[in-house]
Amino acid sequence: MRLLPLLLLAALYPALFLTLASAAERAPNLIVILADDLGWADLGHDGSQIDTPNLDRLAKEGVKLTHYRSSAPMCSPTRAALLTGRYPHSVGVPELASPDARGNVPILALDHAAITIPEALKPAGYRSSLVGKWHIGHAKENWPRTHGFDEFWGSLIGTPRFWDVKETYHNETPITVTGQGYYTDQLAAKAVEFIRRDVAAEKPFFLYLAFNAPHYPLEAPVELVQKYRRIFPDRGLFGIYAAMVERLDTGIGQVLATLDELKISENTLVVFTSDNGPSAELNHYGPEGADFSNGPHRGYKFGLTEGGLRVPFLARWPGKIPAGTVRSGNAITMDILPTLLDAARVKPAANHEIHGQSLLPLLRGEPFARTGALHWENQQNYAVLGGDWKLVKRAWEPQARLYRPADDIGEDHNLAVQNPAKVTELTALHAAWRQRYYPNPVPPVAKRTTGNFPITAQDP
Repeated sequence: MRLLPLLLLAALYPALFLTLASAAERAPNLIVILADDLGWADLGHDGSQIDTPNLDRLAKEGVKLTHYRSSAPMCSPTRAALLTGRYPHSVGVPELASPDARGNVPILALDHAAITIPEALKPAGYRSSLVGKWHIGHAKENWPRTHGFDEFWGSLIGTPRFWDVKETYHNETPITVTGQGYYTDQLAAKAVEFIRRDVAAEKPFFLYLAFNAPHYPLEAPVELVQKYRRIFPDRGLFGIYAAMVERLDTGIGQVLATLDELKISENTLVVFTSDNGPSAELNHYGPEGADFSNGPHRGYKFGLTEGGLRVPFLARWPGKIPAGTVRSGNAITMDILPTLLDAARVKPAANHEIHGQSLLPLLRGEPFARTGALHWENQQNYAVLGGDWKLVKRAWEPQARLYRPADDIGEDHNLAVQNPAKVTELTALHAAWRQRYYPNPVPPVAKRTTGNFPITAQDP
């Protein structure tokens, strides 16, 4: 009996039904927002005293993962993993990418044989843009548009500064952005501009918004610095860092507001995370600040204990994933590519090698099981996470450490002596992984480099 009125409506208003059908089938927009050196404990909803209302909103309206880790405890490898869904060692970026060789580290760049997110999405009609930091290939043949991006606006280098910005480009054309305001603000404004353009063109879009905040140099608008120096009077340079985090959050708020204004929030999956844990480098805010940013975790950027790897992860997709939800499944940066393809209903090409897993089941609250162990290797230090066990082997220490992070979030209890069989098992797993994925061009380093691994009371 109800079918007749629907048929009459369809006859009278065919355009309405076509519009409703196309809306239901419309490919979702995809936005990945990446912070730089942001700590696990830096967001307001996690108890930080830094104001992050927009990231707090993402957590309230989406899903938060508490056991998400970066694919590397440093910049370039994580970015390579994000864009390819693969271990960074398998795509030519096991270390920082620089314009020149640095000591034992040769010039590195993302392998063109690896399929990136933009390249995978292009057959489905997506327009892909990168706003912000690239840092995975400095020679012109390795710039963003050679890896599938339709447009690039940002910096090629790792630390472009915030007031005196270096090496900025629009596509392949050098541009000058110094004198046009705080760089974080400029990146947010450009992201908003690209969103408006793509929506007007009625094309689904992928936006990779890669902020360089809150990476050093410590530079922030003076009014925010004054605010946080009053809040953190005894934490040295941490007040400047906190100001950078708030300004990052403000830019993210502008992106979210634009999605609301254009009425595309419900058809847009937004993912936010960081490339690694907080930096204890002395040209940043030092161990005293990084100990604050890493929360209960041990260690910092460059290290393979949880402080270097465990970072925030938030995802929002109204109506598709539940709001205000916290999940504890193990996840990693290289899961982002398969998650986006899953959300866009794009089937990977037959030759598309992917090492990550789609997180959509985890985000939806459906059964999710990690397939196999997770591996890290950085500056000859390595780690393996197999189930609840984590092995950490530092190059300058003769014995590996063994932890259970789920029960020991601070990795305070080394269980290696009590569990030699587990140490042997995870060591063998990593040896097999290295043979397959790790053609490492960087020679071994046998001693602790205190610039990257400062000796502190927390991590002697």
